[in-house]
Amino acid sequence: METVKTSKRITAFLLDILLVFFLASLVTSIHFINPYYKKYEAAFKEYSEVTNNYLEEKISEKEFLQLNYVNYYNVSRFSVPYNIAIVVILILYFVVFQKFNNGQTMGKQIMKIKVVNNSDNKDVSLIKYLLRSLPIYYISIGAIIPLLLNSLALLFVKGKMFYIVSACINYAFVILGVVTLTIMLSRKDKRGLHDLIAGTKVIELK
Repeated sequence: METVKTSKRITAFLLDILLVFFLASLVTSIHFINPYYKKYEAAFKEYSEVTNNYLEEKISEKEFLQLNYVNYYNVSRFSVPYNIAIVVILILYFVVFQKFNNGQTMGKQIMKIKVVNNSDNKDVSLIKYLLRSLPIYYISIGAIIPLLLNSLALLFVKGKMFYIVSACINYAFVILGVVTLTIMLSRKDKRGLHDLIAGTKVIELK
């Protein structure tokens, strides 16, 4: 068994994220589960229209910013059920499902790779799957920690202040994501920050 190439790991991860987003969108389109779905669609449509009007120079930058603060807040407010769905599905998929599916997600199965303990190549515990998820899966687009922090910020700030707080949160985790990927690319064993924290590695199956 060999340490897997970074390109295979990234491909597997992208396939997994697409699946997670599809499932979350499917679940949150059900009115019983997400009563704010239509309000979210309306808020997102208005947000997009304001952006397009600004790009087409139909409104001034000052008007754009004033409207954008309000619209961004509304989009975020009505997307909380979707954020919760993402959180639940990410945990069930990357932690629970991967644990009981021989260290593999669907993406890893397609790429023929799996997660094992770094020291003995044995199965990984649920706690370790959770630990390795924190630095990478949770900082991807629509990921857990930014979603939770943004949702929490909705309770305390709104308008322009929420826009600023949300931007800071998102930028911080983008930077952390870049650091994680840089570590993975620079190490000979291709272990990222998440692997170093959890004591795991990804190997290629023959």
